[in-house]
Amino acid sequence: MDVLLLQCFLHALKSKVKKSELPLLTSTFLRIHMFSCWLRSFRVPVGADLEPSVTDGGEAESPYCPPEITTLYSVSARTEPLFLDANKRKGAVLQPSEVRNIITEYVKKNELVDVNNKNYVTINPTLCDCLLEKSEFQEVDSLKWDDLFSRTLGRMQECYQLVFPGHTPVVKKGHIEQIDISVASRGSNKKVTLIKNLEVYGLDPAVVATALQHRVQASTLLQPLPGSKDKVSVQIQGNQIHQAGNLLLGSHLKIITSTAYNNASSLSKPVISFPDHYKIPRKYIQGLEKANKGGKKK
Repeated sequence: MDVLLLQCFLHALKSKVKKSELPLLTSTFLRIHMFSCWLRSFRVPVGADLEPSVTDGGEAESPYCPPEITTLYSVSARTEPLFLDANKRKGAVLQPSEVRNIITEYVKKNELVDVNNKNYVTINPTLCDCLLEKSEFQEVDSLKWDDLFSRTLGRMQECYQLVFPGHTPVVKKGHIEQIDISVASRGSNKKVTLIKNLEVYGLDPAVVATALQHRVQASTLLQPLPGSKDKVSVQIQGNQIHQAGNLLLGSHLKIITSTAYNNASSLSKPVISFPDHYKIPRKYIQGLEKANKGGKKK
């Protein structure tokens, strides 16, 4: 493996990097130039039974699994008074169900349920300041429960939690970025497909690019995203939205090394099987509607 690593390093340095790109971050060199050389040194034996890879210690490596994504809400400065009784300060991150329970307890504790109609909650000064617009101060004196909950969530900071199997949960502010698939024109009306934000879902753009290259037999390119230090886009020749969508939706990625087939005399190099599908939920992918009918290339 050390010899392979050295070969990939020298090949990338000699044939991939342009003088105009120097100086170059090592992380960028590895991701964009060197890793693609490493992938091209792998091959899949004809008729191989694709099973998860086996390490030197004899344990099977886990296949790629998409992260579990959960929408969360952070207590904002405006809504903080509603959460003080629950000891939740500004910045506390909560599940939607936790928000609902805390607000319900607040309403009950302050006896704000409308005595004439329990579907409504009476607005007190705190709820007024936290949830109502200025134009509503003199007009709204009660809200339905659902409206109360939706307004509370709307005044909070939306977050999301990513949980990858075997890793500590990661919480980030804002909306999660969707994987973006689009088609652009290059040169004399030639079309290319661009795929962005793969890193958000734990996907390596170099692996995805190589998998697509093998699927459609078209050239691919990795390009740094403007304004981003650690993200790249995958560019592949032609309108490949249909194929990219099929790759991102469905079953697991399987990776194999030669240790899994140490009795096969036909193997002289490590082996990688490219993914059939990554099983990313459709709602986290945008641009699929732009695919050619029948998946044909233009």
